[in-house]
Amino acid sequence: MHRSRPAVGLSLAMIVMAGVSGWGTGRAAADPGPGRTLYVEGYSTVCSDSGTGTESRPFCTVQAAADVVEPGDTVRILGDFSLSPHPEAVTLTRSGTSDKPITFSGAPLPSSRLKTVLATPASAPALTLKGVHDVRVESLTFTDDHHSDVVAVTGSDHVTLDQLTVDNAAPTVPVTGTAIGVDGTSSDVTVSRNTINPSTAYGVRVAPGAARVTVTTNMILSQQQGGIAVSGAADTDVTSNTVFAPCAAGISLDGGSSGVLENNVAITNGSFQTSNCPAPTAPLYAVSADSASQVTADYNVAAHSTSSAVPARTEYSWAGTSYPTSGAFRDGTGQGTHDIDGISGYPTTPSEHSPLIDSADATAPGELSTDSQGRPRVDDLLVDNTGNGTGHPDRGALERQDTLTIASGDVPTPPKGLAPLGISMKTDATSSWGAALTYSVDFGDGSDPATGTPGTPVSHTYGTPGLYTTRITFTEPDGTNAEKSYAGVVAGTATPPAAALSVAPDTASGQVNAGFARFTVPAPADSWEVGYRTLSYGDGTQDNLADGVQQFTHQYPAPGSYTATLTQTDLLGRTTTATTVFHAADAFVAMTPQYDTEKTIAAHGVLKLSAATLRADSDGVDAAQLQIVTSDAKASGALTLYTHGTSRPGTAGVSFEPGRTATGETTVKVTPTGAVDVYNGSSGAVTVNVATVGLQSHAQYADTYHPVSPVRLLDTRTGTGGVRGPVAGGHSVTLTVGGTHGVPAGADAVVLDVTATTTKAAGDLTVATHGTNDSIVSGPYWTTGQTTTTQVVIPVHDGKVVLHNDSRASANLVTDLAGWYGTTANGAEFLPTNPARVLNTRTGAGTNGKIAELAAHATLKFKVTGAHGVPATGVNAVDLNLTVAAPSGSGYLVAYPDGTARPGVYSLNFTKGHPAAGRALVKVGTDGEIDLYNAGSTPVDVYADLFGAYAVFPTG
Repeated sequence: MHRSRPAVGLSLAMIVMAGVSGWGTGRAAADPGPGRTLYVEGYSTVCSDSGTGTESRPFCTVQAAADVVEPGDTVRILGDFSLSPHPEAVTLTRSGTSDKPITFSGAPLPSSRLKTVLATPASAPALTLKGVHDVRVESLTFTDDHHSDVVAVTGSDHVTLDQLTVDNAAPTVPVTGTAIGVDGTSSDVTVSRNTINPSTAYGVRVAPGAARVTVTTNMILSQQQGGIAVSGAADTDVTSNTVFAPCAAGISLDGGSSGVLENNVAITNGSFQTSNCPAPTAPLYAVSADSASQVTADYNVAAHSTSSAVPARTEYSWAGTSYPTSGAFRDGTGQGTHDIDGISGYPTTPSEHSPLIDSADATAPGELSTDSQGRPRVDDLLVDNTGNGTGHPDRGALERQDTLTIASGDVPTPPKGLAPLGISMKTDATSSWGAALTYSVDFGDGSDPATGTPGTPVSHTYGTPGLYTTRITFTEPDGTNAEKSYAGVVAGTATPPAAALSVAPDTASGQVNAGFARFTVPAPADSWEVGYRTLSYGDGTQDNLADGVQQFTHQYPAPGSYTATLTQTDLLGRTTTATTVFHAADAFVAMTPQYDTEKTIAAHGVLKLSAATLRADSDGVDAAQLQIVTSDAKASGALTLYTHGTSRPGTAGVSFEPGRTATGETTVKVTPTGAVDVYNGSSGAVTVNVATVGLQSHAQYADTYHPVSPVRLLDTRTGTGGVRGPVAGGHSVTLTVGGTHGVPAGADAVVLDVTATTTKAAGDLTVATHGTNDSIVSGPYWTTGQTTTTQVVIPVHDGKVVLHNDSRASANLVTDLAGWYGTTANGAEFLPTNPARVLNTRTGAGTNGKIAELAAHATLKFKVTGAHGVPATGVNAVDLNLTVAAPSGSGYLVAYPDGTARPGVYSLNFTKGHPAAGRALVKVGTDGEIDLYNAGSTPVDVYADLFGAYAVFPTG
């Protein structure tokens, strides 16, 4: 009888042993030959079928690689981490040579990637080898949703299909597909170590005319029509396969086939039969009459269990005669001298002392040195060797392995300490088969391994600081081994790695998100020694950091100064910290002014304005800048604005009196879910009209404030600003602000003190953004002959504003610059405060207890930093409301930074017998103080109410 040559190209690799944690599984990889490695990664974002298939720019499809592969090339097919199937019908028509085969491999390379899953389309096999030779296909997984042909070998020779997996749910209707098919014009084909799950009609099918086909060491489970079907194929060897065949023939040879049938395990179980079983009584092994004289059968196993619910099943059909048992088969044919039956089983590794162990024919053609999982064929020392030849393989596709148990106490002791670090290590391990073991310990520092026999402890000293992995390998005489690694032996440095932390505000397009911090944590020296790092943001939240350089962003919940702390713990438990301070604040969102509400407030009544009404319900808004116009006052008084739900402060916003319209701007704290209360402190009703001119937010990209020392831009009395002479009623003046006095042309908004004087009739002034009709705020209102000033914030587009005299008679117009809002360069961020009266000449508040009016042509200085929520340093402007309660004469106040020359500007005008109040964004002196000059001819009492501060916050 002809004996087919055994398959070649498979070698022993590292094995996995049951019961030992941390052991690895491996197999011998095919030699890719001296050629190129082409990569296919269909889920890569940079793949291209028009490229050259490099690892950095792989092919998208397997076909693209198949079209260009050359002898000696290896095609590595890589998949995504979700193992999503890749639908493709691939046809290979290019061949290798005997010394330079072509290899298609789905084995992971590098190890961080996963092998691909190829989906079988309905129209064609997933892979067709057409007219090729010297080709190897290995370690690919196929899904077979259509239960059709999966891999087809046509007109090809010297082809190996190794460790492929065909996987899908069992079909619920009759199907016709074949998982691996070899056509009648192919020869010298090896089908080895494949796993074929119940998805097709046939597992492996060899067609008439094929020659020298080896089907070895495959796991084939529950195919509808047959596990391995060979028809009319010469010199075909079927060796060491495990076939689970509950409802069809397990292995069949017919049509004049010749070859060897050895070491196979065919299993049936009636409980797995379904209504789709085409031949529930088919024998496990079937050799037709025209093949029986040319087939040698021995060392096979028939394993099954029956139940009363299913028909009885014979084990063999030979030359048309059925044989229910292996004994009957042997007696009737002279074949199967060493066959086994009478056992029940499933397609699993044989249990200890199973008759399958060490009972196969090691000389059978096609017998491999490894099983279907790549594990070696080994000698079980607990079982007598009843097979033939050396190597002592088990029958079927799976080999029973020794269990090497490494004692849990075999660990480096101590596992950590300062270098030089001396350790000791036990070397206890046992073999379930009682094999004599040796060990080798690699300490991971480049020193020579320590070797010996189990039970002999070893010692070692790590002289250099570092993190080391110690590996202990136990080996049996036959080369079987088990390895265990202990990662993390720490020989520490004398001092722990230092921690470092920095922070910067978040900017984009020249704007700042003033409550959003960007933290940078550099990689420390001796970063290997760091165990973990935690960044606490100072607001009750924290993050755990990964290794290496880390950049974190964090949105703070409210303005304030926060100390962030990096806590770094090394592998020895030593802790170092680094801190930095971030000042979360607000940036200014300029609004197109809209008068959002007009209401009448009864005497001593409260008007509640929702955040939505004030357009202050967007992200992170902490304060709103409002302009209020009062009219129809029934008695003199003042409005107080404050956050709803808080106690009403003793501060004033806008003063009013009967018969006069008054206007003013003020800042009030607000929350997106809260509201603002407006209190009428008068004994009579008053009508108010409220507009939002800006918001302060800690969670939006917006502008910072740039205060200036007050400077005059326009005075029609002197011609300053290019206009000389009173402005007629109903006429306008266009004033250029951007590009002058330090205000950039691209400023987003400006803060102006606008004054009307030498007025010929009652009237008012509006201030508008140049070039638009919908961005207008009210300036001062006046009576005939009155001089009055109002501070306004107005957006600018082209650096210009328009002042319009709404009176019927002329008036001289004066405009002073207080500051501007724009990009972040040297800009200040806003900290809203609870309203507080920081100056009161009647009570001595802010004057070191001195109770006295501010004398005519006298200057009073008062400190605005370091109290009431205002930082002690970094402040360059404060948001105040100035009030002259009951002036006995007329005049004006000038507010300016202490330590600078008094400017010739107006901050607040007052008229004898009439209270005056107005907002003043005032630049602060370097000493944190403000000077207040009374330019009037009589002493006056002055109040200053604080609503917030601007600061250029350092970080560190």
